[in-house]
Amino acid sequence: DKELLGIIGENVKKYREKANLTQAELAEKVGIGTASVSRIERGEKRMKMETLRAFADALDISVGLLFYQENRDELLLTLAKMLDGQSPEFIEGIIALTRACLENFGNKQTNLDDL
Repeated sequence: DKELLGIIGENVKKYREKANLTQAELAEKVGIGTASVSRIERGEKRMKMETLRAFADALDISVGLLFYQENRDELLLTLAKMLDGQSPEFIEGIIALTRACLENFGNKQTNLDDL
């Protein structure tokens, strides 16, 4: 149980920093106090499921990313969540950008014509 709190805390901190948010900014988005965010990041405080969901929403990630070390499926769910509601033109732009990245940096075994 303590190990899980530590993993959640590390992930909250990691994704908060990736989002360029301070603890105070994240606390405001979630609707809790800054001290609570600090304690959660240190793995010292439990939270309700609703609060966990609020953290994921505020950080624009899937809830699963808070529970586990990074894994591919959760990263893909997070990407899908970020793209949900975007215009078709925006998504086409992301696809074009992804293709360019794969062509230049990705696995050369990927057949882009099949995508």
